[in-house]
Amino acid sequence: MQKANFTDNSFHYKGLDIGLHPEVYDPAEDTFLLLDSLVIHPGSSILEIGTGCGLIALACAHKGFSVVCTDINPFAVELTRQNITRNQHLIKGSVEARQGDLFNVLASHERFHLIVFNPPYLPTSQEEKKEGWFEVATDGGKDGLAVTRKFLHGVKPHLLKTGEAYFIFSSLADRLLLEEYMRNEGFSFTIAARRMFEGEELDVYRIVPVD
Repeated sequence: MQKANFTDNSFHYKGLDIGLHPEVYDPAEDTFLLLDSLVIHPGSSILEIGTGCGLIALACAHKGFSVVCTDINPFAVELTRQNITRNQHLIKGSVEARQGDLFNVLASHERFHLIVFNPPYLPTSQEEKKEGWFEVATDGGKDGLAVTRKFLHGVKPHLLKTGEAYFIFSSLADRLLLEEYMRNEGFSFTIAARRMFEGEELDVYRIVPVD
């Protein structure tokens, strides 16, 4: 796993120059684990949800893929657009940033070969909830799966017939419950990558619709 070279307000990753913002989730272990786990076939179209600073979207566009990325956080979308501009000379494919919640910024006909999501996955009680865009990026609800459930419920209509999706799961949440949701939504699943980080196990799940 190649690490990024961080400075106070930006970092470099495989030639990309990525700006950061205090209201936007910084790339961390989960980001790089997800990025490194992706298997992308030539000619694939990609949707990244919760793009943050745009690192995953830009890394894919840098390799020549067509990418749409979204985020509910307006600071994240503006930051990603700035990062697209500052790396335009390195983009071999295409990348477009949209602001919205999960799939609500997509037209009904838009479908992708690959959908990628690093959801908010930290279990968060009502007492622990805080206001702010950074907290939105980490708040997974009481069981850590609130946003992941919405993702699983809405992802299938935006996958092409041979499409697949990747997302992050934390061992702080209930794995059996997650896998029950995936089966109920009509997906087969495998773990594409796994890493321990400060006592927490992070997994990348790869899901495929079951005919």
